[in-house]
Amino acid sequence: MSSVGPVPMPVVLILIFLLLAMAIARFWSRAEPGQARPPAAGMVLDMLLVGLLCGRLSFVAAHFSLYREAPWSALQIADGGYHLPVVIGAGFTWALWRLRRHRALRAPVLAGALAGLLLWGGASQGLAYWQAKQMPLPTLQVVDLQGRVIDLQQFHGRPLVLNLWASWCGPCRREMPVLATAQQEHADIQFVFLNQGETLAEVQTFLAAEHLSLGNVLLDESSAASTSLDVRAFPSTLFFDAQGRLQELHLGELTQAGLEHKLRRLR
Repeated sequence: MSSVGPVPMPVVLILIFLLLAMAIARFWSRAEPGQARPPAAGMVLDMLLVGLLCGRLSFVAAHFSLYREAPWSALQIADGGYHLPVVIGAGFTWALWRLRRHRALRAPVLAGALAGLLLWGGASQGLAYWQAKQMPLPTLQVVDLQGRVIDLQQFHGRPLVLNLWASWCGPCRREMPVLATAQQEHADIQFVFLNQGETLAEVQTFLAAEHLSLGNVLLDESSAASTSLDVRAFPSTLFFDAQGRLQELHLGELTQAGLEHKLRRLR
C-alpha cells in the first residue's frame, strides 16, 4: 500500500502514532478535580510541531544551495527534507523546558512521546521493507511515442525515476520542467515519464504546447502501472535503485530542491 486515498502512507503513520502518543499522555495524566495544568496531549502535539519546524529549518540551512534560486520552495513541506535528529532533539528539548514547572506531567508526556516515536520508527522501517519487496519495478509492456513496444524491465540495472502523470493534472504540468532539467543534468540516472490513461495524440499535443523536450516518454493507456503499483494520485514519482527495488515514493508535485535531495539519496 502506497497511500490511503491521496494521503501518503508515511504521513498516515505519523498521524497514527501521534494520536497514540497523545492518548497515552492524556490518560496517564488525568488531573485531580480542581487541579489546573496544561493538557498533556497538547504538549505532545506541540513537541511534534516544534521538532518539525526546527528540523525543516536545519535542512534548508544545510542545503541552501538547493533553495537559492527558488526560496519559496522551502515552504513546500510536502517535498520532504527534515533532519530527523534535529526533529527529535528539538521536540524533547522544548518539552523539558515546558515541563519544568509541571513535574506531574513529565512522565506522561515524555513516555507518550517516546512510545509514539519508537513505534513510528519501527512501522516506518517495516513499510520501507515491505514496499521494496512488494512494489518492485513492474514487468509491464507500454509503448513509446513512435508506437514501439517497451518493457519497463529494460530500465533495470541503473537507478530509475519513474514519473506517473497525466496532462489534465495541474501539479503534473507544473513539475514537468523540473523533471526535464533533472533528466538533462543527471545522465547517471534514468528518467521515465509514463503517461497514465491518455492517447498518443493527447500526449503529443501537451508536449508541443509546453515546449518540452523529454526522453523516455511512454504511454500506458490502460493505467496498468497505477494498478500494479497501487498508486491512486497524480503525479506520483517512484525512485528505484539499480536492482529495481523501490526506495521512495513521492505523491504530489516536486520542486527542484526536493527532487535534488531525493536524487542524492538514490545514488
